[in-house]
Amino acid sequence: MLRAINIIEEGKLGGPQIRIVAVAVALRPEVETTVVMPRENAERFCDRCDRKGLGYQLFSMSRITKEWRVALRYVLFFGAEILRLVSYFRGHPAEIVHVSGGSWQFKGVIAGCLAGKTVLWHLNDTSMPGFIRATFRILSPLADGYIFASHRSEDYYGSLVSSEKLRFVIPAPVDVSYFNPYAEPPDEDKVRIGWQGKTVVGLVGNVSRVKGVDIFIRMAAEANSATENLHFVVVGPVFPNQQKYYDSLCRLASELGVTNIEFVGGRDDVRPLLKRFDIYVCSSNAESSPISVWEAMAMEVPIVSTDVGDVPLYVKEGENGYIAPVGDHKALAGFVCKLAADETLRERLGKAARTRVVEELDIKACAEKHLEAYRTVLGEN
Repeated sequence: MLRAINIIEEGKLGGPQIRIVAVAVALRPEVETTVVMPRENAERFCDRCDRKGLGYQLFSMSRITKEWRVALRYVLFFGAEILRLVSYFRGHPAEIVHVSGGSWQFKGVIAGCLAGKTVLWHLNDTSMPGFIRATFRILSPLADGYIFASHRSEDYYGSLVSSEKLRFVIPAPVDVSYFNPYAEPPDEDKVRIGWQGKTVVGLVGNVSRVKGVDIFIRMAAEANSATENLHFVVVGPVFPNQQKYYDSLCRLASELGVTNIEFVGGRDDVRPLLKRFDIYVCSSNAESSPISVWEAMAMEVPIVSTDVGDVPLYVKEGENGYIAPVGDHKALAGFVCKLAADETLRERLGKAARTRVVEELDIKACAEKHLEAYRTVLGEN
């Protein structure tokens, strides 16, 4: 049995954290995974690990952020936090340290290298500030191999990584047996009671600028001017560092007269809401392999997305959804209106969406690719 440490410096539950748990569970019994995460904001992440019987270790790990107090703590305790990780890694029987979360996850890479472990760096973004890219270029030789969550991530970082390094492209997975429109998930009548008779257009993701929720609202205003009986839903928590952005979203919705939008907060189980969505919109400004889109596809929801990450590889025009330029709320609205007006089209595209996910993005295939990457970087293949 292989043993792995999967470390991430962000505790908020999102796509990378969901992927970590899903892959670790799917890799049993070939790989025993221990998750290392920060104490801050990790309650939902810990709960997910507990429910899946996945071992984890909490550390004090400050993160890179615009919040000056947290940023100062990051600088002051950077060395001490790495030394604590080195000590833990050296005492752990894991053969491999899998560093998740993207190119700014420096501590796990440095600590893994200093502890003498094989390091696999997982990159799942396509846009980073210049100083992050510059630091990544300096530290990139420390990793023994790289997993890219999408071909666009590989293109984005390819010139910064030595051609001698092992590379693997593995998209974020979805458990199609769990995200199954024909299964009966827990009910959510209290949330959906006001949605009866409406065409529901939804988005799932932590409320942030990266997710383009402001574009979603502008799209809603445009669609409202052309189509009646729509209802827009944003599923995702508002963290304290995004409160100002959320307040600006509320003002924007008010200014544009979008009264038919609802922020329902985060959900541990989004299936009941996805099952009710008629259309799923990804309005992101940047993505790599957006797991929320794959989950919606698995639930037979037709997709309208901006051209981000590897979404165009799996969402095909008129086959299972539509693609619009990044930031183009009018194009997004046009596709939403087209789908809203044709229930038969929605059903056809939704079924095709699930078929694509089952064939190419199921968790079992993704776990096998991770196992192959682990064995290859360890020299076992």
